Amino acid sequence: MVTVREQLPGHFNELSEETTVEHAEQARQDVAEWLNRVRGILDGAALKRLEEVANYILQKELETTVNHRSNTLYAGIEMADILAHLHADEDTLSAAFLYRSIREGLVSIDEVRGLFGEAVFALVKGTLAMGRLSDLIEKNKRLEDHFNNNQREHLTGIYKMLISVTEDVRVVLIKLAERTYALRELTHSSKERQERVAREILTIYAPLAHRLGIAQLKWELEDLAFRYLAPDRYKEIATLLNEKRLEREQYIQFVIDKLKNELAEHNIEAEINGRVKHIYSIYRKMKSKNLSFDQLYDIRALRVLVKTVPECYHSLGIVHQIWRHIPHQFDDYITNPKANGYRSLHTAVIAENKSLEVQIRTKSMHEEAELGVCSHFNYKEGAKATDHSFNHRLHSLRSVLEHYQERTDASAHKDDKDGEDFEQIQEFEDFEKIYVFSRDGDIKELPRGSTVLDFAYHVHTEVGNKCYAARVNQRYVPLTYTLKTGEQVEILTKKDREPNRDWLVNSLGYIKTGRARDKLRHWFRQQDRSKNLEVGRELLNKELARLAIHPKSIDLSDYCNHFNVKQGEDILIALVNGDVSLHALINQVNRHMHLDQDEPELVLKPTLNPRASHTLSAHGILIDGLDNVELHIAQCCQPVHGESIGGYITLNRGVSIHKVICQDYVRMIGQEPERAVEADWEMQPTRGQSVQIVVEAYDRRGLLKDLTQVIFSDQINIRQVNTISEADGIANMKLLSEVKGLAQLSKLLARLEQQPGIISARRLVQGN
Repeated sequence: MVTVREQLPGHFNELSEETTVEHAEQARQDVAEWLNRVRGILDGAALKRLEEVANYILQKELETTVNHRSNTLYAGIEMADILAHLHADEDTLSAAFLYRSIREGLVSIDEVRGLFGEAVFALVKGTLAMGRLSDLIEKNKRLEDHFNNNQREHLTGIYKMLISVTEDVRVVLIKLAERTYALRELTHSSKERQERVAREILTIYAPLAHRLGIAQLKWELEDLAFRYLAPDRYKEIATLLNEKRLEREQYIQFVIDKLKNELAEHNIEAEINGRVKHIYSIYRKMKSKNLSFDQLYDIRALRVLVKTVPECYHSLGIVHQIWRHIPHQFDDYITNPKANGYRSLHTAVIAENKSLEVQIRTKSMHEEAELGVCSHFNYKEGAKATDHSFNHRLHSLRSVLEHYQERTDASAHKDDKDGEDFEQIQEFEDFEKIYVFSRDGDIKELPRGSTVLDFAYHVHTEVGNKCYAARVNQRYVPLTYTLKTGEQVEILTKKDREPNRDWLVNSLGYIKTGRARDKLRHWFRQQDRSKNLEVGRELLNKELARLAIHPKSIDLSDYCNHFNVKQGEDILIALVNGDVSLHALINQVNRHMHLDQDEPELVLKPTLNPRASHTLSAHGILIDGLDNVELHIAQCCQPVHGESIGGYITLNRGVSIHKVICQDYVRMIGQEPERAVEADWEMQPTRGQSVQIVVEAYDRRGLLKDLTQVIFSDQINIRQVNTISEADGIANMKLLSEVKGLAQLSKLLARLEQQPGIISARRLVQGN
C-alpha cells in the first residue's frame, strides 16, 4: 500500500490561519491529484460526494482560527486513502474524511446531515460512538493492567464491546483506518503515549483486523505498534531480514509464477497464493516456540489449492523436484489431521537461496478451514473458550468486507440489483449482549436489557442481596435503570440490607435476567418457613383488602391443583419465594368468581342512557325468576363484576344488588328471607362498572395529574374526582372510576401505590 505521505508534498500538512493564497491553491491542486489517484484505485468512480467533502474540509481549514490537535484535512485524506485500498464505497470514504473534522470541532454533526445525506451522517455518528468507547478504554487505568498482563478474557470483552455498538459494519472499517492513521502519527508524541496507544492497538484493534481478514491493516498495525513497544527487538529482526517488504513481495510473486508453470506442465490446475511474515509475526513465533531466527522456515510461504488428494501429493513431489527440501521440515496433516480437524501438507524448501514454506491442500480442505476460521483464530490467539454469537457477528462483518474487495472486478457504476444485494449482505444477526465497566474498570458482559440490579447479581450474589443504590457514570440511578454499552456502574451496598420481594415482580422491572431471578428465589427459599408463611399471608390479605374481598370468602385449597401444591399454605410459601406471582393467584380467584382473564379486553361503552340505567341488561346481571325489573347496585358494598352477589326486593326501588358477604344484606335477609332472590353476573360484562377508589398521599404539586395519567394509561374512565387536603400535608382523594372487573381493579390499585408519595390506594366499600 502506497501511503498519502509518499504522494503529497510536505507543505500540505502545514495548513494554518497564516496560509497564503498560493499555498491554498497548491493545497487544492494536491487534493485534486489525490482524488484522481483514488478514482484510479476504484476503477474510475466519479466520487462527486467525496470531492465535495474534501473541498468543504479544505475551505474550513483555511477559514478556521480555532486551534485543534491535528490538521483534519490531512487526517481525512490519510483515513480515506487507507479505506480506498480496501475498496470501500463512497459513503464510507466520505464519512472517514469527515470524522476527524467533527471530533476536533471544525464541523458539526448536524452540518453533515444537511450537506452530505443521511447515510454519511449515520456512519459518522456510529464511528463517533465507537470513538467514545475507545477514549474510555484508553483512559481506564485498570485496563492498562490487562494490557500489560495480556489477560485475554478481559481483552476479548473490549473488542466485543466495540463491535456491539455498530449498526453498520463500515463503522468498524472507519475506526480501524483511524487507528492506523493515529499509529502513523505517534512519532512526535511522548514515549508514554506511544507505548499506551501502541499497546491498545496491538491488543485490541490488530486482532480485530485479523479476525476481519484485513491483512494489509493487520501487519501495519502490528509492526508499527511493535516498533514503539520494543524498538531494539524490532530493529534486530529487521536487520536479520536484510530486505524490504517490497522485495519480499517481489520474491513471492516470482516463486508463484515458477511453481504455477511447473504444475501446468503436469496438467495440474492449481490456485496459488503467497504471503510474507511481517516483523511482529516473526517475533511472536520466535517467542512462543522458543526458536531462533535461523530456525524459522515460514517467513515466506505459499499456499497451493488443488482439486483432489492425489494431486496434493503429486504437487508435493513437484515442489521437492524444483527446490531442495529442508530435512525434518515436513508435516502430513492430511493423513494425520490436527485435533481441530485441520488438514494440509506442510513442507519447507530452499527456493532461490531463501527458505520457503509451502502448504498444499484441496479446495474442500481450504473451505473447511475457512468455515472454522473463528476457532482457528481462537487457537492462534490462545483463547480457551469460543463465543459463537460473537464469531457469527465477525463472520458477517467479513462477508461485507469481501463484498468491498470484490468490487475491484466490478464497474464503479452499480445497477439497482447490485444495490439490493449489498443491502441483503448487511442484514446480520443483532448482537444480544451489552458490555459495561465495573467501578474498578473491569468489563462485564450482560444480556441486552439488563438493569443495574442484574449487574449487581452478575458481580456477586451478596452484592445483589445487599444492594440499596447504584450510580452509572457517577450519577445516581434507580435500580430499574436499563444499562447501555460503555457505561460505568457502581453498586452501593449495606451490611444489614436484604432483598426486596418487589424485585421479583416482573411488571416493576427490577430484574430482567434469569440468573439474577434464580439467585433471588434461592435466597427467599432459605428463609424460615413460618416467617415466609406469615409474610405470604400478609401479602395476600393486603391485596384482598385493597380489592374489598374478605379473606374468609376464598379457600386456598381450591387452588392447590392449579399451582401443583399439596396444601393452601404451600401457595403462601410459593408466593414469597416467587414461584407463584400475586397476579397469577388473583387471576385464579377472579376465574373462580366467573371472570375469565384470558378473554380479550372489552372496549368500554359510553355512559348508559338514563332511561336504561336500571335494567338488567345494563348491568349484566341475571335474576332468578324475574325479568324486566328495576334494579340498582347497593351503595353499602358496591359489588364488582366477578364477586358473588345476591338480590333483595325493596319496597319501592325494585331489586338492590349486594355482595353475599355484605353485612347489611345478611342482616336484611335474616329478618325477611322471603325478599331474597338469587342473582349472578352475565358471563361477559357489557360495560365498565363504577368503583370508588380512595387514595391517601403526601400532598404535592402535580399529584392529581400523575394519578390521572396512570388511570388514563390503562384506558379507565374517571367519572368523578373529589380531593381534600388536610392541614398535616396529607391529601385524601376519592375517584369514581369505571373498571371491567377485579383483575383490572387490582392492577390499577397496584400501579397507583407505586407512584411517589402514595401512602395507600384501596377500594371504598361504604357509600358516601
